[in-house]
Amino acid sequence: MGEGLEFRELLESLGEPYLFVGEDGVVIYGNPPAREVFVSMGQVEGRTLEEVVKDHGLLEAVSRVLEEGRSIRGYPLALQGSGEERHLVTSIFLVEGGGNKGAGLLFRDVTRLKMLEEKEKKALTVSLVEEVLSRAFHQLKGPLTGLKGAVQLLEEGEGDPVEYARFIKREVLRLQQLVEDALDFSRPLVLERVETNIHRVLEEVLSTFKHQAQVQEVEVERLYDPSLPLILADPFRLYQVFSNLVKNALEAMPQGGTLRVKTALAWDKKLIPGVETLSVKVEDTGPGILPQVEEQLFSPFNTSKVKGTGLGLSIAYKIVKYHQGHLLYKREDPWTVFEVLLPMTTR
Repeated sequence: MGEGLEFRELLESLGEPYLFVGEDGVVIYGNPPAREVFVSMGQVEGRTLEEVVKDHGLLEAVSRVLEEGRSIRGYPLALQGSGEERHLVTSIFLVEGGGNKGAGLLFRDVTRLKMLEEKEKKALTVSLVEEVLSRAFHQLKGPLTGLKGAVQLLEEGEGDPVEYARFIKREVLRLQQLVEDALDFSRPLVLERVETNIHRVLEEVLSTFKHQAQVQEVEVERLYDPSLPLILADPFRLYQVFSNLVKNALEAMPQGGTLRVKTALAWDKKLIPGVETLSVKVEDTGPGILPQVEEQLFSPFNTSKVKGTGLGLSIAYKIVKYHQGHLLYKREDPWTVFEVLLPMTTR
């Protein structure tokens, strides 16, 4: 039997949807479960894959398999229909036979598993938010006690009022930061995505910390890839991410060192099939992360700083995740490296 379908009987009895697509992107064959899943299309044979599945990224993935001959596993797919969303994962592999070449697509329905995961995520999020707010309010006690003592001494006319005013200002700012960090971590983020120049964001961050770097005698190196295009992202939120990473890097080098910021395409790291990945590395020559802190580096309140809120990195991690990216840490002597990976989506 031609058309690369020598095992048609097996495919007909297969319990999972299967499509065979030709090199021109047209569906040559769909087994009964596939015809059931894509029932809104009626007959799937003779239609383009994009007509049947309505996912341009899947077509790009199929083209890559046909060109490179390498399989792709776990491609996520969401289908709308009859008021509910179905979630599938797809394996795409090269099929050759009978003088024909095409791609086989095997789909697995993970809708129920996805629903259970979302339910568990919501329960975990509620529990984590409760813990964050509880610990945040616990941390408020220190600054509030200090403020109360300073006000009392002012009332009694003891000491230097100017020094007390400075102390009160520092503690109020500390309280404000603690509350803002707790709220940022606890509430869902709403990203305002616009075309963003990543280098402009990084320059704003480095400008903010320019004086601190000079005072600490930290040399700042920029290794930018000028060919990088604009990406669709929230520049304010990305400023928060890189501001936190640069701040941490400078705090790790009080006696001087080198801060290096690098941008490049991450050719070997794909966050979304068919979409290039942007890599931004913030590197410093500080001592690195303590082993006991590294184990839960991006968890809330995980900090070795005396006056840190412990929420900075967890908020940065959350923002990057909302951008469908990853935030990674590694030690490459003499460098401490934080890498932000972002999909280079432009629409």
